[in-house]
Amino acid sequence: MSKSRRKQVEIVDVTFRSPHQELSESEKAYVRRKLTKLARFFHKIWTLEVTYELVRGQHRVAVLVDADGQKFHHDETGHEFRAAVDAVVQKLEHQLARYKERLQKRGRTPREEVIETALAASETESEETPAPNPTIRRTVRVPLKPMSLEEALMQAELEGATAYMFHDADARRYCVLVRVEKGVYDLIEGIG
Repeated sequence: MSKSRRKQVEIVDVTFRSPHQELSESEKAYVRRKLTKLARFFHKIWTLEVTYELVRGQHRVAVLVDADGQKFHHDETGHEFRAAVDAVVQKLEHQLARYKERLQKRGRTPREEVIETALAASETESEETPAPNPTIRRTVRVPLKPMSLEEALMQAELEGATAYMFHDADARRYCVLVRVEKGVYDLIEGIG
């Protein structure tokens, strides 16, 4: 007898930024509840960043979503906080639905589902053999999107990353940008 299990969705991290006025816990809870709607489009949404500002009596809400290695962003302004949140979530739902639809038309499985399948298989194998010394403290999963070196530099600066891994579309190899100082990076290219 097989039970149909509903696909669990997971939102890994929600960050709230509000430079001038802190959101109340009830407002944050409302935003989190609305953002869970976005999780139905992907198996895992890595990060959600919510920025809130009150400008001249208008509530400005911006949301940045990192899902399947892609970044989606939208912002809305409204007379009421909840109306602005609802409008942002609705627009992002539309963007995510269109993106997933394009992936399915191309016959491509979202990267997250591929990673999850591979990890499940490797966990089964690792249960059979004991872990040798040394050990891994934590695993950081990086969905790699083919991009040019210029795009990777812009993305690393945007994210403020100390290290940024990407697939160089021009050189066709895996690379890592390591920040030496603000605006200056070392490039590590994988060869082999």
